[in-house]
Amino acid sequence: MPVYGRFNKNKNKLILIMKKAAIYDPYLDTLGGGERYCLTVAEILSKNGYHVDLLWDKDSDILNKAETRFSLDLSSVKITNDFFKQSPTNIDLFENDLQTAKKYSKTIPSPNLLQKITNFLIKYKNTQKYDLIFFLSDGSIPLLFSKKNFLHLQVPFHYHTNTASKIKNKIKFLFISKTICNSKFTQKFIEKYYDTSTFLLYPPVDIEKLSSDSSKENIILSVGRFDNVMNAKKQDILIDAFKKINHHSSNKNWKLVLAGGSLQSIANNSYLNYLKNKSQGLPIDFIINPSFDELKIIYQKSKIYWHAAGYDVDQDTQPEFTEHFGMTVVEAMASGAVPIVVNKGGLPEIISDNIDGFLWNNIDELVSKTNLLIASPKLLSEMQIASQKKSKQFSKDNFQNNFLKLL
Repeated sequence: MPVYGRFNKNKNKLILIMKKAAIYDPYLDTLGGGERYCLTVAEILSKNGYHVDLLWDKDSDILNKAETRFSLDLSSVKITNDFFKQSPTNIDLFENDLQTAKKYSKTIPSPNLLQKITNFLIKYKNTQKYDLIFFLSDGSIPLLFSKKNFLHLQVPFHYHTNTASKIKNKIKFLFISKTICNSKFTQKFIEKYYDTSTFLLYPPVDIEKLSSDSSKENIILSVGRFDNVMNAKKQDILIDAFKKINHHSSNKNWKLVLAGGSLQSIANNSYLNYLKNKSQGLPIDFIINPSFDELKIIYQKSKIYWHAAGYDVDQDTQPEFTEHFGMTVVEAMASGAVPIVVNKGGLPEIISDNIDGFLWNNIDELVSKTNLLIASPKLLSEMQIASQKKSKQFSKDNFQNNFLKLL
């Protein structure tokens, strides 16, 4: 139960006390998929009897922005002091290799022992007052002292560590109640790297807010930010593939739409401008920084969805450069756009190949499987129905039910 009681002998009655939870996500200012995950947890807890604190010291309007961006109700969530804002090396009495690397990369001197002890005691005092802490990790393992400590790892970290660091992490994991991963792909690397057991909880997708348009257009859609770092969305590969598709006269009435965010100004985004130059002469549209309502419309109109993040990546040695799950793929499926996605990372967990979408390993496969759907309206229709049905497995309701089971 999220609410517990304390008996007041003097007044001869039971006083109900709300449990307290804290949410920590150091990347809130990006409002990406990981932030939707953490803030959905905040919403769920607030609607199930918890007083929820969001640990954040930067943008005071972050809750309003998140409500608009993700269609969440965070009215009962409160922003409070971020007592994790110090770097991990300033908080823990001992460090792991990842933290040490961060420290030296920024050339920040290590605090003295007295300062470490002081910071440790501050964190102990602040964390132990909570019944639950949900902590999004950057790869480092925090020391947490609430009654229940949930650690969320959404990136398949696989750094090499020495024996001493492994022992230190083992000690820290003694205080972690549950380690939660966003896909089986991430899970595999986390369990191997940290030598710990984990729980799988797929990200929440608001499929209830998405639907298919009966008058779909000949659109191939891909959604992803326009940059060329980390798990880049590889829009340049998609342009190459579409050029081959457009080469056939029967496909001239199809267009490719590339939608996504740009952290830089459009004029200063060299990768985006490279893509625009590369697409000249082709029926390719760009939608930059679309709102969710704008995305919903283009999802509804599109017949096919492409995804290439992780293409040409060795996922055994560089798993962080793949798509760790693929929320936009599920959004497209819920909207009746048949997914044709690269066979890497967490994407094969979403798609049942040849049933509710296609997996591809090279550009020729992407082109041939797309041409197959274009040439067969019956197959396209069957897969649209199958993909919409499959998307329900990743609904927000399922996420909530599975999360509450972990409490």
